[in-house]
Amino acid sequence: MTSKSKKSFQLSKTTLLTISSKNLVIEKNINDQTLKSEYKAKGVNGYQFKLEKKDIKEAWWAFAGFFIAVVIWQISSSPIIAIVGSIILSIISLFLIIDYIFSSEKIKLIFFISGNRHEEIIDTENLNEAKDFLSTSQISE
Repeated sequence: MTSKSKKSFQLSKTTLLTISSKNLVIEKNINDQTLKSEYKAKGVNGYQFKLEKKDIKEAWWAFAGFFIAVVIWQISSSPIIAIVGSIILSIISLFLIIDYIFSSEKIKLIFFISGNRHEEIIDTENLNEAKDFLSTSQISE
């Protein structure tokens, strides 16, 4: 295998994809440790880009927090606990709803490998380059 047949692409800040004529290698750097997944190129059946929507659970927790704040305010026998507890819960719920509103949707790159799936989150700004990189590789979409 020569170095000319080996191509690399940075999927995200922590993930590097390397494709050669024999292998597909995905290297992920987590806490200054490199985790490496290596697959035979023959076993890679294809790939797909998928838009992953926001997780709605965070918004539900925010609404539950607002509801519990109102309940605490209404049923608490101590006015200080009712007011302070409700304000604290409302602030936490407000942060959760703001985080949900401003979080972005993610794009997943899914490799189909010998009947299994390997999923990686890629940076949105790298989407077009990733499509170009994979279209020039031996892997079919």
